[in-house]
Amino acid sequence: MSGIQNYNNRTIPDVAREAARKWPGQVAIRFQGQDITYADQYHRACCIAKGLHNLGIRKGDHVATLMGGCPEWFYVSYAITLLGAVIVPINVTFRQRELEHVLQCSDAKALITMDQFRNVDYLDLFTDLIPELTNSKPGFLTSSRFPKLEIVVSIDSGDDQPQPGCFSLQELMKAGQAYRQEEVDLWHQGIGPEDTSYILFTSGSTAFPKPALRSHGSNVGIAHHVYSASFRLGPDDAVLGLSPYYHVGGCIYTTLGTALAGARLVLMPFFEAGEALRLIQQENVTCLGGFDAHYRAMSQHPTFADTDVSSVTRISLACGPEWYDRVRELGFGSVSVSHHYGFTEGTSVVMPPEETDEWVRKNSNGNPFPGTEVIIVNPETGAQCGPDEPGEICVRGWTLFQGYYKMPAETAKSLDNEGFFHSGDYGWKDTAGNIYYRGRYKQMIKTGGENVSEREVEMLLEQHPLIENIQIVGVPDEQWGEAVTAIVEPRNGNDFSVELIRDFCKGQISGFKIPKRVVLVDGTDWPITMTGKYDKPALRKLAMERLGIAPT
Repeated sequence: MSGIQNYNNRTIPDVAREAARKWPGQVAIRFQGQDITYADQYHRACCIAKGLHNLGIRKGDHVATLMGGCPEWFYVSYAITLLGAVIVPINVTFRQRELEHVLQCSDAKALITMDQFRNVDYLDLFTDLIPELTNSKPGFLTSSRFPKLEIVVSIDSGDDQPQPGCFSLQELMKAGQAYRQEEVDLWHQGIGPEDTSYILFTSGSTAFPKPALRSHGSNVGIAHHVYSASFRLGPDDAVLGLSPYYHVGGCIYTTLGTALAGARLVLMPFFEAGEALRLIQQENVTCLGGFDAHYRAMSQHPTFADTDVSSVTRISLACGPEWYDRVRELGFGSVSVSHHYGFTEGTSVVMPPEETDEWVRKNSNGNPFPGTEVIIVNPETGAQCGPDEPGEICVRGWTLFQGYYKMPAETAKSLDNEGFFHSGDYGWKDTAGNIYYRGRYKQMIKTGGENVSEREVEMLLEQHPLIENIQIVGVPDEQWGEAVTAIVEPRNGNDFSVELIRDFCKGQISGFKIPKRVVLVDGTDWPITMTGKYDKPALRKLAMERLGIAPT
């Protein structure tokens, strides 16, 4: 229980302040030739906090952010939470429909966004959604579509020209340099571990991502267990930062886990296999975490054979047992490989470093954190399953979210009367308490490390004029883990192709959600359950047969 007392009772800005005090000259972030120390990072966060405070951001306000991997993410996220405000990270692949959904659902008072990233002009996207921005004075935005949104801050990519209706983050930081330590201390005192720190959007069984409320203490405790303790990180370690910062892997595990240990984060703007390999060798990266898609991309890259990856001694796998042996065969150092299990609503399981049974380390996800409980239940009867009996994974304890923002019915549906969160995931627990996650009951597709709601894609493509009927499933795929696949009954027998679907979806949903494969059927092919629903397992089997994919 000491881990809970030491970490679960802290706030996010406490982590930044403590790191600045313990390791002031230690490099916190290395990014494209820049070294930012822990003292620098905390100072810049305080500057931005003062600037946001000057603009009227207060405890409880919601501030949306859209950022790739950049040092500004760390300054901004610490600044927002230092004020007791709530950060709402936005997926950088989101486009108009999704951006509109996030801004409306989150009641964001402010938006901090990159002006452009990876050839996408985000200010253009937001101006299309918020036409009033063009003629608005910074800080005085009045949007008919987003009535709560008042402030837009731009992170400029090099052009010093002010953006219409926006404050510049650089200006904001400069204006906040006059902060007083006394007011910073008051901000720290004004927040506690039970206060909400994040709204993280998580895909689920509904058509659009749901806004999950997460507390300070829960986030810090999870970061400690998944990264700092599991990796046994210290100031001599270098962690490759390849996870996106709208995802728990980036904004919680990486951001907070490295700071808790005083480790150096080697930051990437986004994952690219060749650049990741270059950084591993150049920076002597010691710790690495990622999905199977990351390891596959690196191992298949043309430069892999000539890259020295022996500095990597600890690897976290967010994938199944098949990669446990494969990463060791790729030439990494004396590797300790570990799994964990979690989700946006509450990561609660990790492989402890002291576990010595190789079969357990390879095949299980580990055991629950101290102070949390994991049970397996029969999803049909609700009865608790016995050891090694598969069922739905359910979690209770301090790691859990605080509910879905303004969605009381969805919150109540996800929790039972005893406070267990029903994950919708399939797995079992052995006699030693180890958890084995093996898939999802819910209709979700895991593709390239991203979650895709089948229903969200179906709802969009149901609007296609040439589609009579459509269902979305995931099928096994060597590159992506699962490939989003459309089963289509064309209208009036028209010919149909994956290109027609891609063209229709482009610009409306993220690229990773767009179906990669199409299976054509006629009206007699649809398998229906006794209750009148589409039989998803049967549809997946049909798609695999038509595509020539062997059963798994």
